[in-house]
Amino acid sequence: MIHSSPWAREPRRLCLLLRAAVCLLWAVAAPATWAVAAPAAPLILVVEGVNPYRMLLPVLGAAAVPAAEWEDGYLAHSTLTAALVRSSGGEVRRIAWSGVPTDQSGVRAAIDLLKVELTAAQAQGRAVWLLTHSLGSVIAYLALAEGGGRAPVHTFVSLASPFGRPPILQWLAQVHPGLFSVTLTAGVQGPAALGIGRWLNVYTAWDPLGGPIWAEGVENHALRLLPVGPLPGLADLIRAHTLPFRDVAVAGLVVGSGPGPPPPTGP
Repeated sequence: MIHSSPWAREPRRLCLLLRAAVCLLWAVAAPATWAVAAPAAPLILVVEGVNPYRMLLPVLGAAAVPAAEWEDGYLAHSTLTAALVRSSGGEVRRIAWSGVPTDQSGVRAAIDLLKVELTAAQAQGRAVWLLTHSLGSVIAYLALAEGGGRAPVHTFVSLASPFGRPPILQWLAQVHPGLFSVTLTAGVQGPAALGIGRWLNVYTAWDPLGGPIWAEGVENHALRLLPVGPLPGLADLIRAHTLPFRDVAVAGLVVGSGPGPPPPTGP
């Protein structure tokens, strides 16, 4: 019988050791390879309009209007935004602009900035919530209508939107010539045409600056608010314009699981 020497058996042992090491490394690394990366946190893009509380100061006085409500960021700091953050775990980013409705360059810059944010969200695979108030809803709509990166917009929330009041929209078209020409000619497009998941529009019934949007697929929800006196005063009108983001019931509509029955498509 021929006996192999220890030197002849050594390469065989080395091969076995190498195989064992490779198997051990594969067993450790494989779970990390198989694991699916957690989805990125949703992005909550807030676009405000003209700060309505600043108009209350001359009427009610600074003592009657909390400073936090008339400073910039009134919608970003609202209870509605806080509820959306708790529900979705999202990150809030505010599209800052002057808030002056006649600021042509400011409105244009806000539209372009929002488009950049939407494009970045698409590249990162992040779901987007658009939370807008008043003229901010117009800025957001135009960013979507111009492409907006076709980001995965989960829900577009418009609060007290001028799209619901044609005279206001006509005035904006005069202030910003060319910006609204396509919208006024073709009409407001619904969520399917914009390539987004859901459009929720909330307004106060007698708000002169915001109302229902009669576009296919838009969910309209009217809030009721009685004026303090027999006739609405300036303070009442501003309360009506701000109610959609102050009413706690609106948070339930915004963070709801999805759209309800199809809304009517005409007045």
